Order: sequence, then C-alpha cells, then structure tokens
Amino acid sequence: MKQIKTVFAFTFRDAVRKKAFIISTAITLIIILILSFLTRLSSSSGDEETEYYGGYTLYYIDESNLIKGGADALAAAMNGSAVIQGSAAQLDEYKEKINTENGVYAVQVTEQNGQPFITVISKDFMSSISYDYITEVLSKTYTANAMREYGLDDKAIALAQTELRYTAEFTGEMNINGYIAGILLTMLIFFAIYYYGYGVAMSIATEKTSRVMETLVVSAKPSRILIGKCLAMGLLGLLQFAGTIAFAALCKEVIIPDNFSLLGAPLSFDAFTPEAILLLLLYFILGYALYAVLNAVCGALVSKIEDLNSALMPVIFLSLISFYLGYITAVSGSEGTLAKVALYLPFSSPFMIPFKLINGGYTASQIAISIALLVVSILVITYICIRVYSASVLHYGKRQKLVDLYKTKL
Repeated sequence: MKQIKTVFAFTFRDAVRKKAFIISTAITLIIILILSFLTRLSSSSGDEETEYYGGYTLYYIDESNLIKGGADALAAAMNGSAVIQGSAAQLDEYKEKINTENGVYAVQVTEQNGQPFITVISKDFMSSISYDYITEVLSKTYTANAMREYGLDDKAIALAQTELRYTAEFTGEMNINGYIAGILLTMLIFFAIYYYGYGVAMSIATEKTSRVMETLVVSAKPSRILIGKCLAMGLLGLLQFAGTIAFAALCKEVIIPDNFSLLGAPLSFDAFTPEAILLLLLYFILGYALYAVLNAVCGALVSKIEDLNSALMPVIFLSLISFYLGYITAVSGSEGTLAKVALYLPFSSPFMIPFKLINGGYTASQIAISIALLVVSILVITYICIRVYSASVLHYGKRQKLVDLYKTKL
C-alpha cells in the first residue's frame, strides 16, 4: 500500500503541474463562462422579441399590386414600424440604406408562375427580420383577397384563416433540457476518459524512455506502479470533471437568467438528482479504470515516445467504436438488440448510461447488471494488464508485440 501511495503522490503532483492540465481546465471554465453570459444576451434578445415588429423602417415594393392592401397589412402587423411604399427603380438606394443603417429592410413582391413571389431584403442573417412572419402576413392578405373575389364574407374568411392552438404532451421523461444535457455529458465523459487514459500512457512512456522507470521499479513493484498511476490520473480527472460540473452549476445560479429558455423550454436541471449524480460519477470512475489500464499497457510496450500513438491505436479504435455505439443507441432511443449490447458491453456502457440516467428509460436491474459486468471486466482486464505491464515495463529496444510477449514471458 505504501508503494502505491508513493507512486500515486508522485504522479498526481507531476500531472497537476503540467501546462496541459492547467490550460485545459482554464479553457473549459472560460467556455462555460462565455456560454453562460451568452444566455443573458439571448435572454435580452428574447425580451425584445415581443417588440420585434416595432421601430423598423420597411420599404414595400409591389408595383403590380399583386397583393392588394399588403402594405397596410404589414403596417398593422408590425405595430410601430414605418412601412413605406417603394419602387423597384429605387431598390439600389434602399439596399444602400439597409447596409448602412440599422433597422431598415425591404420587401419586394413580384410575379412568379402566376402567383406573388415575396423577397425579403436585409443586411445579413444576424440582423434579419423574420421571413416567415412577413410571408405569413402577406399570404393571409392575398388569400383573403382571393376569397372575397369568390364571394366569401369577412366572417368566413376569418374562420378559414383561424390557426388552432395546440400543446405537445410526452409520456416519457426526455425533454429538450435532458436531451442536450445528456449529449454534452456523454461527450464530456468520453473526452475525460480518453484524455486521462492517454495521460497514464504518456506518463509511463515518458518515465520509461527517460529511465526514471528503473528507479521506480527499484522502490515499487510494477503492479503497484500501474495501480498508483491509474489512481492518480483518475483522481485528477474526477476532480476536474466534478469541478467543471460544479462551476457550470454555479454559473447557472449566478449568471444565467431565471427566465432563460432552451428552444422554448425553461432551462431545468431537475433530472440531476443525487442518485443520478452518484451513478454518473460511478460510471465515470469505472469507465476510466477500464481504459486506463489498457492505456498503461500501451505506454509500457514502447521504448520511444514516438511509438506511443501507434501503440495506442487499438485502444483508441476500441474507445471510439464503443463511444459511437453507446452514443448513437442512447440518442436515437433505440430499444433493439444493438441497444442492449451497448447497455451491457463494458466498453460502451460508460458512454450510454449517462444519457439514460438524465433522460430515463432504464431500470434498476439493468443498471445493476451493467455495473456488475463492468466491475468484473475491470478486474479481469486489470489482472491481465498487470502481467503484461510487469513483463514489458523494463523492456527496451524494438516494440514488443502482445503475441510474442505471451509466448515468451506470460
């Protein structure tokens, strides 16, 4: 135990001091901070959206009078805006104003295939007026004119243009907040497992090529070194992961407005129950442990840092395939055979279960079986990896192949 503590303390201190850890942590927190402040801007924009149609200057061009009363309809719909009758001959002049002045737009109605064709002109997509709203107003006006020509009265026209109100009701637990949070959380867990697993491999490979490993082996058994390094990088990853989540929660409380909505739904983290958070941390720890020991062996197999990436390719491919398997089956809501494989396969379950924990769709027995399979797999793979690591950590020269290592030393 003392040997594990020694290796653990050495690896943890070394990893915390590295620029990569400091920079990655700072960048992550800055991104969260920026996104949080952006919600305040979008919230302010949302408040202005109720007055969206006021205070604008709109040049309306319909020289053939294809939509009778179109200018009046827009003026009534865009309360407070100036709707000015324009001409096609002055269109270039209008465009110049649109480019140089804020809140200036133009709408041109021309004929195409025997029907009015509406062109909405604005400076760019960032300052654009609602095409849909303009088209809706003019379309209703055009339809009402046509109905009058067919002899319908205003009451019948109003009834024909009535839009029915509706609401959407869902029987499942998934909502837009949980869906987006589940995707972000799954990606965060994947990158954390990948990054810190790679850190284990890099640490071992660096110490091996610099001959520091020879000193470590004298004071600690190879198996203790493996466990100590995996625990140190795991704790570092857990602290960074938990810190990121805690900082995001703090930004939500302090910076993000209470009335902020996400695609029309109020921002909510009700799905992050204490039980869900504990299970999320557990799956992060178990997922990291599984991939960390595999990465550690890859680091021990090389004698030069340049060979590390090629040695890691099998683990990288395995993690990527497992990630996409878990991610796609979770996001798609699939309940077929592939989804069950992703749920119980130890390599993919850490990337699937987090989404399920936030959005529901799992049972306690499924989680229990998944965790049990993951724990058993970690124990078996760790035992094998310790043997491979012990046999290869002091090997220098040509990179060993696992087949040759098995025949000669295992």
